[in-house]
Amino acid sequence: MKAPNVSLGLDVGGSHVTAGAVDMSVAGERSLSMVRKEINSFGAATEIVAAIADCITEALTGREPVAGIGIAFPGPFNYAKGICTVLHVGGKFERMFGLHVGQALKDATGMPDTAIRFFNDAHCFAVGAYMQNGLESKRTVFLTLGSGFGSSFMENGELVTHHTALPSSGAFYNEPFGESIADDYFSTRWFHQAYQHAAGQSIRNVRELAEMDSEVSKSIFHEFGANLGGFLLPWLKSFGCDELVIGGNIAKAGHLFLNALENELKSLDGKVHVVFCDDTEACILTGAACLGNREGEASDGAAGAPVPAYDTDLLVERLRHEKTAAIDGLEVRSWEAVRQKLHTALTAAGRNVLWYDIDACLKTPAADERPTGDFGNGFHSLDDQKMRLLCRDTSADLCIVYGTGAALCGWEGKLVNLDSTLETKPVW
Repeated sequence: MKAPNVSLGLDVGGSHVTAGAVDMSVAGERSLSMVRKEINSFGAATEIVAAIADCITEALTGREPVAGIGIAFPGPFNYAKGICTVLHVGGKFERMFGLHVGQALKDATGMPDTAIRFFNDAHCFAVGAYMQNGLESKRTVFLTLGSGFGSSFMENGELVTHHTALPSSGAFYNEPFGESIADDYFSTRWFHQAYQHAAGQSIRNVRELAEMDSEVSKSIFHEFGANLGGFLLPWLKSFGCDELVIGGNIAKAGHLFLNALENELKSLDGKVHVVFCDDTEACILTGAACLGNREGEASDGAAGAPVPAYDTDLLVERLRHEKTAAIDGLEVRSWEAVRQKLHTALTAAGRNVLWYDIDACLKTPAADERPTGDFGNGFHSLDDQKMRLLCRDTSADLCIVYGTGAALCGWEGKLVNLDSTLETKPVW
């Protein structure tokens, strides 16, 4: 029997993963019993999945099964489908590129019937901070200041991802500021560069700078606060923000830049209440648990979808002794429904499968290159560079890349063409 009011929240970072079970029936600030595990974000897919699964398992030891699991995962990530699309973030998680992380975690934890949902960590912070701090603001802006510049927004306590008064991307990090973009000014990188420029020396972290209590350090924090206020002013004004919530490691030095920040914001019609969060991680875990417990918050797209009558037994037989395979087809309407059905059959046959979604390799809307593959109707446009980075985990029992265009990925193995009576042949 599942505990209906208990949900598990996870925060996955570049060096660790943290889990905390949250009783959603408790109002206000919630106490968390946290489990933390080290993680090698440069490791193989199976290694990373195993570390996250171990954290989940340990956090749930001695507990009733939870209603849901919410995971805050760094982007880029296809949160609705549970597919890792992280690329060009210093190499972190790139060996998981294209992986169906949700399915992999269900298998690794032995929890096939538990809903595992993924969310942007800035969104999790917003939901958790709003709950933990008992906020009642009408229009709230949330910032996470650390290795990057995270942002999220709420209206009457509900997340807002699209609004005419906010950036079209739904976040601040890529907005122009100064000589580049906001992320370059409101992250730890800026402090390192500012101190190097001012003192000709390096610092280990922002905490070291905050503890100096020197004229140089005070000047740097004042400049940071003034820059932050100057950047935020037009956005807070257009959004009608009445509360600004700041978390992340840099927020721990908030007292050093608050005056400069508020001085830049004093021209606003109404006073914006600034709140600094002492425990960003607890907020993220609480928010992830809350979002993970909401029914239908992140649909996998398979519910209610019709599955054509493919010969699943024949598919299993043809894949029984394979290490690598590609499943392709033009006429498949719900790839997730097909994948789930085949996964169940392969699992019953004793195969442990890692699934890779070829859609992770789709070009971005801004790309103007010609499509890699021409399927007659020209609707499918794959990126050559992304496909080269779609790498199977050779230690896995069976790796399958699936979706329209999967045959183009370049993997050596079997091709299952769902449009041609399950014809099977080498990929190349």
